[in-house]
Amino acid sequence: MKRKLIFLIIALGIVAQFGLLSTIIIRRELTLRSGEICRFETAPVDPFDAFRGQYVQLSYTAFSSGVLSDRSFTANTWCYLLLTTDTNGYQIVSSITDSKPTSGTFIRTRVRYSYEDHIEKPTPDNKYHREPTGKWKVHLNLPFDRYYMPEKLAPQAETAYREANRAARREKQAVARVRIWRGMVVIEDIEIDGKPIREVIQAERIIKP
Repeated sequence: MKRKLIFLIIALGIVAQFGLLSTIIIRRELTLRSGEICRFETAPVDPFDAFRGQYVQLSYTAFSSGVLSDRSFTANTWCYLLLTTDTNGYQIVSSITDSKPTSGTFIRTRVRYSYEDHIEKPTPDNKYHREPTGKWKVHLNLPFDRYYMPEKLAPQAETAYREANRAARREKQAVARVRIWRGMVVIEDIEIDGKPIREVIQAERIIKP
């Protein structure tokens, strides 16, 4: 009887794992099919951290300096980012909350840490002092900071992404095209100057001797 109970518990555990995996896959496919198309401007990353195996590590202008908030957030808690579109057609954060929005385009993600925002102001003796702005900077663990590709293409994609995001000269523009559905985000493609990154890689292969 005890052995049967152990086998039953193990079987239920396996079924639960497969059920969770199936749910994740289904949500991902629904997001790709039904999600709203959004575009995020990418930002430079640490060159030693950009490429790891089969994915390119991504950073975004909208999040790289933290998100301004009227309150602090506890590390590792869930939050929701309400999005709007800037004048260049890229998505940026309009507000951050711990309550699920009832409308609009939003992302569900986790807080990495937050701290009180300050600004440096000059003093009469030509020195500076840090003065609170009344806001908080919230840094996030984004659910779409990795773009997976086939192993043979990933190193070339990493190189193209890094070249497009050189801090000294932004000659090219790298943009992440994503789908957002009910808070879930799935990267659809990375574009370099408006072209899918696979096309950029293919063109470079043709040009090179």
